[in-house]
Amino acid sequence: MGLKIIEKTKGVWIHTSYSALLYLLLVVILGGLISSYLLTVVVCQLVYGISFFSSSQLVFDSSNVEMMNAMKTMQLFNAIGTFVIPPILFLHLRGLSFVNYLKLNKPLSGITIVKVFVLALAMIPLANFLGFLNESVPLPEFLNFLKLVEEQSLVLTEQFLKMDSIWDLGIMILIMGVVAAVGEEFLFRGILQNLFQDWSKSKHLAIWLTALLFSLIHMQYHAVLPRFFLGAFIGYVYVYSGSLRSSIYLHFFYNTSLVVLSYLIQHKLLASASLESIGSSSISVIIAVTVLFSLSYKWFNRASI
Repeated sequence: MGLKIIEKTKGVWIHTSYSALLYLLLVVILGGLISSYLLTVVVCQLVYGISFFSSSQLVFDSSNVEMMNAMKTMQLFNAIGTFVIPPILFLHLRGLSFVNYLKLNKPLSGITIVKVFVLALAMIPLANFLGFLNESVPLPEFLNFLKLVEEQSLVLTEQFLKMDSIWDLGIMILIMGVVAAVGEEFLFRGILQNLFQDWSKSKHLAIWLTALLFSLIHMQYHAVLPRFFLGAFIGYVYVYSGSLRSSIYLHFFYNTSLVVLSYLIQHKLLASASLESIGSSSISVIIAVTVLFSLSYKWFNRASI
């Protein structure tokens, strides 16, 4: 019965306009978010004895181990429900091949993977530099409501990144490295960027528009600039490498590097005051930009995808 329903729904949106597809994509994403949230509420109640309908103040209690485990579980489930499942369902309803449409069928050589890893490391000092510039831009008054959201988000992120053991490190790599990277690349570069490009016939407009949405969706004003430019860079890597695997690896290596560096700093294994201070000097930024340009030149110099 289930297989028949799946087969009957394949391609029902094949003749849908691009404007309608954007609306329907939003509906699918919201459906995935709500469903994953409700599932998490049940799981956390059964496993941790935590009810997210009781007291929101407990969320920021770092001493409550069960609450933090429940929050990590929610983060994992919500990422899957919001970023991983919706793209798969969306392409199914459009009657498109998930692997072919997202350009996942092109394998990467070992040299390319190493190249992408170096690019990810070079992105860190550049992101810190852009973050420094972003902090100098005052928050407009009409966006003051974002202050509380951003503060809560930063507190929660700091608590997530408190890793006392290798096990904690592995969990955060799974959440922020694997699931976040794969899911966000599926949705933003794989679905939205391709949709915008098919609609506008301009890969550049599609890349920058997707990067803008990518930066805004995180609801952190003082990180908009680095996410915007690095999101665009990842978009160009996807387009000119001709494989979503490249952008997934790049995103994964970048996020995972940040998690590992945080762990090393916390355990005094790296001489750095904070994650934001890594590569913050002008010479580090110049070297990072040089590395990004030189390693990606061959891709960006291609005439077509």
